[in-house]
Amino acid sequence: MKKIIALAVAAVVAAPAMADLTIGGSARYQADNGSGDFTGGTTNRVLMSVAGSSTAESGMFVSASATLQMTGAAGVSRDGDNAVTIGNSAANVVLGSFEPAGAFSSGADQFQVGGLAGFEGALRARENDNIGLNVTAVEGLTLQISTDVSSQDNVRAVVGYDFGAFKASAGFTSADAAANEGYSVTASTTLGGVAVAASYGENDANDSSMNVNASYMGFGLAYQNDETAGVEQDELYGSYAVANAAGLEGLTVTVGAGSADGADDKYGVRLDYAF
Repeated sequence: MKKIIALAVAAVVAAPAMADLTIGGSARYQADNGSGDFTGGTTNRVLMSVAGSSTAESGMFVSASATLQMTGAAGVSRDGDNAVTIGNSAANVVLGSFEPAGAFSSGADQFQVGGLAGFEGALRARENDNIGLNVTAVEGLTLQISTDVSSQDNVRAVVGYDFGAFKASAGFTSADAAANEGYSVTASTTLGGVAVAASYGENDANDSSMNVNASYMGFGLAYQNDETAGVEQDELYGSYAVANAAGLEGLTVTVGAGSADGADDKYGVRLDYAF
């Protein structure tokens, strides 16, 4: 085994490599009535991202990326994927802080009042020591197996396939806690230019989430039902996004609103600028 690994490393090192470096960033400001005075400051941020990669003639590559949030406080904080990926176009391993693949779609959820309940949201957290295996050797098929190295109590597999007319994905999770063990499925297609997706997820504690969403030319509308510990909540939310607003490249202006059982309605505007 050591000899095989040594030969593989030698093959990659010996071949000439092409290096690539990308530096960019984004800024976001959202004003909504979430705080009761139309300030809604929790999502306001400026991010800086750095990504680099090197590819050998053999097709092997290594890439790394980091996304950091600049705040008024001293220092910076992690707010995005900070990871290293090693492999080729057929299979690769990603190591570090990254969001594992999911099999549940909430649509354009900038103005969703509640949010995905139960296991699905928690298992997609960006832990510092995540590890994932991505396989794309079969055309149209994607597979990711991931876990948190330090605890290894959540092992997750997400598989997806593009059938052409529609796409489908399924996620399965094995965990110590019933709240973190379960499955989720999503099917999506495009009908007359309208993109439609339907999702369902359930864990071993009988918590569940269901979502149906559609989008067309910047418009997005979604309905979600969550059931946690026997309590159900229905949500309806939507938005309209204008890309390159006022002819300014990289600027997106989104207006939207959402409502949910037992919660105040949410409405406002979000400005996103990527540079």
